Amino acid sequence: MNIFDTSTLVQLVPNLKLSQNWLLDRFFTSVVTSETEYVSIDVDVGLRRMTPFCSPLVQGKLVESRRYQTNTFKPAYLKDPRALDLRKPVRRQIGERIGGEFTAAEREMINIQFEMADQIDMANRRMEWMAAQALQSATVLISGEGYETTLVDFGRDSELTIVLSGSDLWPITVAVGATNTQPSDDIEGWQVLFLQKSGGNATDLIFTPKSWKAFRKDTTIKDNAITFPAQSPFGNQVDAGPRNERGAVYKGRWGNFDLWLYNDWYLDDAGVEQPMLVDGTVIMSGGALMGTRAFGAILDPEFNYGPLAYAPKTWVMPNPAQRYMMVQSSPIVIPSRVNASLCAKVVA
Repeated sequence: MNIFDTSTLVQLVPNLKLSQNWLLDRFFTSVVTSETEYVSIDVDVGLRRMTPFCSPLVQGKLVESRRYQTNTFKPAYLKDPRALDLRKPVRRQIGERIGGEFTAAEREMINIQFEMADQIDMANRRMEWMAAQALQSATVLISGEGYETTLVDFGRDSELTIVLSGSDLWPITVAVGATNTQPSDDIEGWQVLFLQKSGGNATDLIFTPKSWKAFRKDTTIKDNAITFPAQSPFGNQVDAGPRNERGAVYKGRWGNFDLWLYNDWYLDDAGVEQPMLVDGTVIMSGGALMGTRAFGAILDPEFNYGPLAYAPKTWVMPNPAQRYMMVQSSPIVIPSRVNASLCAKVVA
């Protein structure tokens, strides 16, 4: 570049495809770290027992104390090592004024911050992916370099994973004048199943584009929440207009539920972009899930094998000179009350 050219940097276009962590922040709000490779959660096992009848003249039958169980998981391990470009500190940084305004040392620090922010963003997207898997199937398939492929099964009741087929699928189009109550009828039944299996109340419905389109075609919902919405903020109010945001956009309230339209994507191992939630699904969940982001110990003596969510480090090799940096983490995303989530595939 000729330094005497009248070239001016007028704008920096930032990356908008950042991890948004909506599922994590909505349903997996508890964060714990462990001093070992394992993390454990105690679960108070609730059964709807009743005290037995007996005669006042006989000895009462011994009743077993309420049980609890300890679920133990070994988190996966994440490493993101990078060899930084040695020429970046002596070249203009992204967004820097044409001709330069920083010293080489300042550019090196800017580059380290840039790379580390990207490393944390990638780790967060991996955890958002784990959250999506846990909500959809209550399983997470972990595989990687030197890691034996493992399926972590959180043990959700099989009745809470629903796949509709044939005439049971929610219709995307409804003939003029026809009545369609399939989505609302199904959700009424699923919320009872949710209550039975978990003991908790479902408060959120998360839709993907296809399932949302089918949901708002329900004539019951259209009549009492779209065409004639309630005036109270706690009544039925469904926003049928096109709106979108990174992560999820709030689409109103219906009955006991906050309605969300979720959109996010990730690159799979083949480099193909995939949706976080399979299009055509509905997730039913809420605070009863008590989701947890748990982190195992960092297996690195420089961190004293300590309990950390993220462990960044950097070092320089002398000959040839090369700076390396790496972020380590050992996360697992756990639906602590696993039956407090339901996933239904409603549109093919």
